[in-house]
Amino acid sequence: MPATTTIPDFAYIGTSKAGSTWLFNALAGHPDVYLASDKGLYYFDQHFDEGPQWYLDHFRSAGDQAAVGEISHSYLSSPAAGARIAEFNPGMRLLVCLREPVDRAFSDYLDLVKNGQYDGPFAAALEKFPRLLDRGRYATHLQRYLDLFPRSQLHVSLFDDLRADPQAYADEVFAFLGARRLELPPADLKSRMPAGRPRSAAVAAAAKSASKLAKRTGLRRLRSRVKRSIVVRQALYRPYKDDRPTVDPALAAELRQGFADEVLRLDSVLGRPVSELWGYSSAPAPAADRSQPFPGR
Repeated sequence: MPATTTIPDFAYIGTSKAGSTWLFNALAGHPDVYLASDKGLYYFDQHFDEGPQWYLDHFRSAGDQAAVGEISHSYLSSPAAGARIAEFNPGMRLLVCLREPVDRAFSDYLDLVKNGQYDGPFAAALEKFPRLLDRGRYATHLQRYLDLFPRSQLHVSLFDDLRADPQAYADEVFAFLGARRLELPPADLKSRMPAGRPRSAAVAAAAKSASKLAKRTGLRRLRSRVKRSIVVRQALYRPYKDDRPTVDPALAAELRQGFADEVLRLDSVLGRPVSELWGYSSAPAPAADRSQPFPGR
């Protein structure tokens, strides 16, 4: 590993659509935490070929903060990221937040629609974008990390916790990272990226193109700030109110059946009745069903 003054010692690894932007803002404003300016470095999965110095360069300005790290929500479901992180820094502290998997998949789908990346129905999107379902296989993904890291290095929380009490959620994260408790201002306790529709499809598409251009031309820090700006997002998108789309009940039931074994296994992995909280059956699916986790898909 190339010499550097600061080695990152924590990473939020997933999942997506579970408050990662909210957490980024909470950590970015903490004096004891140095956070890479880009939300989503994706070094350990998408950009590993760039080499370790490329990654370390994102932390050149870090000082003596209690915690130095990044947020890349795809690491949890990446088959390769865990082993790469363990080799890079065996002491890496890992943050995880889980959301009921059907709700997470549908929120991810709405984000695709909002950003103009897809305009078809949810059922068809499940076929076109495998990540919608794969990122919800939490027990499988977590076990891969538990085979590499001691349980004490994983802080696993639930999106339900964030919704119920954002300050308490932040307090637990700060404590895990060795940072002092920080009272968050009221504005920072609100949702950062609620689902919504573009106010103008053309303007939203233009903004997306500008964002990609900024990334290619090295303006990553500016791009990150703009993407996380509430003012910018409110200008581009209208949050759903009573018109928020919903999942067809029959499809939701099918998906929950497919996720049942994963959710039930979380109870023992986390030592917490997640299946009860999310309303899953206490009885596991038959073995034949587990070989085909999502019937008909």
